Amino acid sequence: MGAAPHAENLDDHALREAEALCQVVEEISSELELRPLLTRIVAHACDLLGADDGSIGLFDPVRNVIRTEAIYRMPAREQGAEVPANVGLAGRVLASGEPLVLARYGDLGDVPLPELAENTVIGVPIRSHGHLVGFFGIGALPPRKFNARDLATLQLFARHAALAIDNALRYQREKSRSERLALIARVSRLVSAGLEPVDLVATAAQVIHEQLGYPNVVIPLVEDDHLVYRSHAGAYREIFREEHRMHVSQGITGAAVRTHMAQVVNDVTQDPRYVPPPLPIDVTAELAVPIVLGHEVFGVVNIEGRAPFDREDISSIQVIADHLAVAIKNARLFDDARAAAVMRERQRLARDLHDSVTQVLSSISLMSQSIVAAYKKDVKEGERRARRIEELSQLAFAEMRQMLNELRPVAAGGNAGRSGALAEIESYGLKRALQRLLAMLAPETPEVRLDFTNYRFQALEHEEALYRICQEAVSNSLRHADARRISICAEVVDAKQIRVEVADDGKGFDAAAPTVVVQTALGGLGMQTMRERAIALGGATTIHSQPGKGTRVTVDLPRSDR
Repeated sequence: MGAAPHAENLDDHALREAEALCQVVEEISSELELRPLLTRIVAHACDLLGADDGSIGLFDPVRNVIRTEAIYRMPAREQGAEVPANVGLAGRVLASGEPLVLARYGDLGDVPLPELAENTVIGVPIRSHGHLVGFFGIGALPPRKFNARDLATLQLFARHAALAIDNALRYQREKSRSERLALIARVSRLVSAGLEPVDLVATAAQVIHEQLGYPNVVIPLVEDDHLVYRSHAGAYREIFREEHRMHVSQGITGAAVRTHMAQVVNDVTQDPRYVPPPLPIDVTAELAVPIVLGHEVFGVVNIEGRAPFDREDISSIQVIADHLAVAIKNARLFDDARAAAVMRERQRLARDLHDSVTQVLSSISLMSQSIVAAYKKDVKEGERRARRIEELSQLAFAEMRQMLNELRPVAAGGNAGRSGALAEIESYGLKRALQRLLAMLAPETPEVRLDFTNYRFQALEHEEALYRICQEAVSNSLRHADARRISICAEVVDAKQIRVEVADDGKGFDAAAPTVVVQTALGGLGMQTMRERAIALGGATTIHSQPGKGTRVTVDLPRSDR
């Protein structure tokens, strides 16, 4: 009779354990983000075992540390903390590879969390396919004591945590691959925009930082045997406010220039080439990929962060560096060359860049949009799509490499005189200048359309005015109208008149309202400046708009063919 309550308690514990494990299994199948998933697992384990706190960490084999990824009722500083071997409970488990049960956490000696010294603790390794992937630890205040059953339960949770970690890491890898491919597509758009090299690398650095989340990104250009750092993305923006120069004989980036090869350093503290910034910053790894075309090095894509860089980091940044190399070479040819042969070469490069991988990237984009839903519905289907994306990406990389190997840049002569937008208009006309403008102003606008079918080149003065008016109208559409579609149509109306219309699908406004209201809707004195430019050439500017029905700016000028 006396044994009945004990048996009942055991049955109750077994039932609670089964329910908790069922909950964990269910969440593993529905949650793919690593940190929230691990947080749920450690919370379930603490609740089941009557523990007061707990944590799960991942093993970093490069640095041989356990980095805490999820905590439950622990000091906030524990989140993201890194523990080496033989330090604290996680360090002891890392060193021995075996589970550890202690009646008093403080008996370990110099522990990272002295405020928990009186806790009883359990620490177990998390293994996947025989390899250490992490650490699972829980603690409880006295008089609670952990026993062999508690250890077995935590080890069972650790096995489920290993499955969760495998699934989440696999998902993160595929998500990261999709983000890299999206980044390459965005950089391709920058390349076709025809930006000046300094503006191009500054914009590319910011795009890389935003798309992939690297903490620090900068793309210095090589000038007179020096790497010139101008625009930083990430934490270095607060450190380097002014232009910074470093000789190519120095640093990891300098090594990339000298060797024409990517430099990967996953522990900068162990590399004597590393040049620390003037103010301390939290980085441990550096990737420097040279921007090379043939035997010429234009600069370096330099990335710094805390996580080690892998092969996919290197290959994706290498493709971006190759894109930038072609773009920079193209820009220099454009600035320095006027000959027809150079122009034909530039046009060929632009066609090849645009057409060689467009179909592949379109397929990748469509498939990557469905990969998350596929993984949640069926892991095998998600893996199948992921493999397909990988195959397509390798094809795109191969086509790009083939195109780059075939490039034979033509030496160009000098160019003097006009510069900027006016030089672009003078050399190639209004349409080309507006294409480059839209690529800079509206890179994320889903639909941008230019129709110059019935247009003829006009006098430079006329086209400069039309360019500036279009620039103002497009800027207003993006900043104030929340437009998603923009079109620019230019045509010869008759023997005496030309017309340019800029239309958007934005929120519009009451064009019949007083002038002050219209100017406010257009973002200031935009209407006045547009009208002044047209009037100066004997023309007129009119605006048609209604709330919720978009805006259309029409410019009529006397015809002046050239």
